[in-house]
Amino acid sequence: MATMADVARLAGVTRSTVSYTISGSRPISDETRRRVLAAMEELDYTPNVLAQGLAGSRTSLLGLLVPSEFLGLGVDAGGYLSAAADEARSSGRRLLLLPGPADDAGFVEETVRQGLVDGVVVMEVYRRDVRVDHLRGTETPFVLLGRTDDTAGTAFCDADFDASAESAFTHLAELGHREVALVARGEGVKRIEEPGVVARSRAAEIAAAARHGMGLRRYPIAQTFAAGWEAFDEIRASAATAVLLHNEPAGLGFVSAAAARGVVIPRDLSVITVHTGPEVGELSRPRLTSVGPDHLAMARRAVQFLVRRIDGAPPESLQSLSEPRFIDRGSTAGPA
Repeated sequence: MATMADVARLAGVTRSTVSYTISGSRPISDETRRRVLAAMEELDYTPNVLAQGLAGSRTSLLGLLVPSEFLGLGVDAGGYLSAAADEARSSGRRLLLLPGPADDAGFVEETVRQGLVDGVVVMEVYRRDVRVDHLRGTETPFVLLGRTDDTAGTAFCDADFDASAESAFTHLAELGHREVALVARGEGVKRIEEPGVVARSRAAEIAAAARHGMGLRRYPIAQTFAAGWEAFDEIRASAATAVLLHNEPAGLGFVSAAAARGVVIPRDLSVITVHTGPEVGELSRPRLTSVGPDHLAMARRAVQFLVRRIDGAPPESLQSLSEPRFIDRGSTAGPA
């Protein structure tokens, strides 16, 4: 097995130069870096990131703090993780998945104390988030995928919920709809604080409906296929002629229940997915019109921001709201 000394000999540099090249702790010329990386590749040398962490140097590992319950919630969750990992790899780093409770600062404290990552991306951010509160008191660079109510001095990437809601309600209003139902995320785990995505999407939807003079009834239900299936009859019996889906698993259950009951989309009911990635609308049959950000681009941007934070960029310069994309897949029409 090749060692750092072997890499140094092949590259014609000192062992400390190899270490600095790997850790990024000191400036190295492009030519020297090229020789070191070429030697590492030729020898199939992999740095010992645990030893680097103990030595206090950079590990080239980026942490992704994810609430345990977020994993397995569908295409959006998987897409976030894959895109973030790909972006980390393209920057010469690796992504370390760190699942844990969203309301436990102790888990974050332990992660930071171990020094195994150069910085962290925090997912599924709460309006007031104990994980973020702890990180603000450390020197560990971090970026939020989402945002807290207080964003001062904090780097973040989030969706523009106001723009997404406005786009969806404008489209439905132009088609003549006056009453809308919304299948929203119900929180399966009760917490003191509310997820930012839930609070901001709700406020955006209520405001957009009011601007257009439209009635809106929200149905916060569990993030499961069964919950969407079971909610269909109540929603269908309401005055709503259009339905917005902001709950991926439940949305698929809702559309399946519509088909089972002979309700044809969009002839009998207009349906749009909102605030979710465009992939979600592709999963359903019929395919659904969607309004939302490019979540994969958001995840990549969060990793890019984290790399820049590690390199010293001020957090105030790294704040981004992703504009929504409207993709018309023919699942809306005028009221039946």
